[in-house]
Amino acid sequence: VCSAVGVFPLALQYGFENVTKFLEGAWSIDHHFQHTSFERNLPVLLGLLSVWNVSFLDRPARAILPYCQALQKLAPHIQQVSMESNGKGVSIEGISLPYQTGEIDFGEPGTNGQHSFYQLIHQGRVIPCDFIGI
Repeated sequence: VCSAVGVFPLALQYGFENVTKFLEGAWSIDHHFQHTSFERNLPVLLGLLSVWNVSFLDRPARAILPYCQALQKLAPHIQQVSMESNGKGVSIEGISLPYQTGEIDFGEPGTNGQHSFYQLIHQGRVIPCDFIGI
């Protein structure tokens, strides 16, 4: 998203001023990740939470639930970047791993989610959820 290929269409759609703010936010979290101890590092803690849920709590899935319809493409984006990278079942040496390597990410904003998998979650299926409200 932060490359010229990603930024150019965003700038056309939302304006350069908004894209500049977006890039400043990306820089801010990169700086936080590089310079903050693991105990207070948000990306590290979120990654460890994922490992905890999958490996220790046996919760293989995570629901990404944005409140705002404008974030309708967020869950599919996270699915692609997370599950493609983390869903490997073998080590770099080609050895099958004896543990799960990533969670199943899914989600949908608003009524689409409410009339499908929200019901499953409400009726007792334990699925960790990331609620995103803006």
